[in-house]
Amino acid sequence: MALDNLTLLFSLALTSGLMAFSLAVTSRSRDDGTWLWALAMGCEAVGWLFAAMRGPIPDTWSVVLTNLALVVAQAIKLAAIYRYRGLPSWPHWQGILPVLAMLLLLASLPAADYRGRLLYGSLIYAAQMILIARALRYDTDSRGGRAWWLIYGATVAVLPIMVLRIIFALESPPDLTLPPLSLSPNPMQIVVFVGLIALNLLGALGFILLGKERVERDIRELAMLDGLTGILNRRAFMDRAEQEMAKALREHSPLSLLMLDIDHFKRINDQFSHAAGDAVLVEISQLVTNRLRKQDTLGRYGGEEFCILLPATDGAGAQLVAESLRKTIAETVLPLDKAATSVTVSIGVSVCQMECDNCSLDLKQILADADRALYQGKSAGRNRTVLLPFGCTNDKANVTFA
Repeated sequence: MALDNLTLLFSLALTSGLMAFSLAVTSRSRDDGTWLWALAMGCEAVGWLFAAMRGPIPDTWSVVLTNLALVVAQAIKLAAIYRYRGLPSWPHWQGILPVLAMLLLLASLPAADYRGRLLYGSLIYAAQMILIARALRYDTDSRGGRAWWLIYGATVAVLPIMVLRIIFALESPPDLTLPPLSLSPNPMQIVVFVGLIALNLLGALGFILLGKERVERDIRELAMLDGLTGILNRRAFMDRAEQEMAKALREHSPLSLLMLDIDHFKRINDQFSHAAGDAVLVEISQLVTNRLRKQDTLGRYGGEEFCILLPATDGAGAQLVAESLRKTIAETVLPLDKAATSVTVSIGVSVCQMECDNCSLDLKQILADADRALYQGKSAGRNRTVLLPFGCTNDKANVTFA
C-alpha cells in the first residue's frame, strides 16, 4: 500500500506526542531539562497535527501554525540542553531570534509562495540545529557517553535533511504550490518524513539516556570521593596510584609519594570540638589542592592522614613540594570556634628514582616507606618533612623542619 502525506504527518504527530509523554513521565525534576524536552516534543506533535489538518483549516493557517510550532519546539530544545547542563542562564537570543525570523518570514511572504517558505524555513531550522549541536558540544562532562553521541548524531543528521529541502526548493519553479494531502508523497518528502520520525525518536531516547548516564556518573563520583573533603577517598586514591605507577614504570620516570598527617589532631577535636576538626580537614585539603599540579593526585588516606602522588617528580622536587605544603599550612591562620589558631603537619616522602635495580614500584612498599618516613618525623618532634628513598632499608633519611 502506497504511503500518503496524511499518514506520514499523523505518524510524526503520534511519535512526537508519545515521546513527549514518555519524557514527561520519566522526568525526575524540573531542573534536569527533561520536562523542557518533553514540552518541545509536544510542540512538535501539535505542529505536525496542524500540518495534517490542511483542509479542515485554511492552508495559510496550517502552514503558519505548523512552522511556528516547530520553530518554537527547537528553541525549547535548546533551553533544555542549557538546563540539563545546569547553567544559570542561556543566551535567550538564540531561542528568540529564530522564532522572530519565522514570524517575519510568514508575514512577509505571500501565502501562495510555498517555494519561499520551504527555502527560508529550512534555513531557519538548519540554524537552530547548529545552535543545539553547538550547545551539546560544550557539554564536556557528557561527551564521553554513548547517549551524548546518540542525541548529537540525531541533531546533526537533521542538517542533511534541511539541505535536501533547500535543494528541492531551489530547483522548484517559483509558482510551486502545496501538494494535496491526498496525494502520495514524492521521494524527497518520503526521505524528509521518515528521517524526521527516526531522528525524533533517537533524539528523545538520547535525552532520556543522557540523564541516566549522568546519574550513574554522579554515583560513581560519589563512590570515589571523601564525603567530608570532596577529594578522592582511600580506595579511589589507591586505584589512581596503581595507574600512575604503571605509567611511571612504562616511561621510566621518577615517582614520589607524600604522606601528610596533621599534628596533634586529637587535641584540636578535644579543645575546639569535632566540628572544628572537620573544618580543619576541609581547609587543609583545599590548601593542598590549590598548590598541586593538575597531574598530581590527592586523597584522604584515613582520619587526619592524606596521601599525595607526584608523577615525574624526583626526590629534590618532592621535598620542595612537601616543604612548601608544610610551610603554607603552618602559616595559615584558621578561624576555629570564634578563635584564631594554626596547625602544623608532618610529611613523610618516599621516592623511586627508577635508577635502582630493586625499583619494582610496589604500591605497598612505597606506602610503607612514606609511612615510616612520617613516623620518623613525628618521633623527631613533628612539623617536619622526612624523605626516604624507595625501598630504603636503613634509618638514613633527609629531614627538614621549621
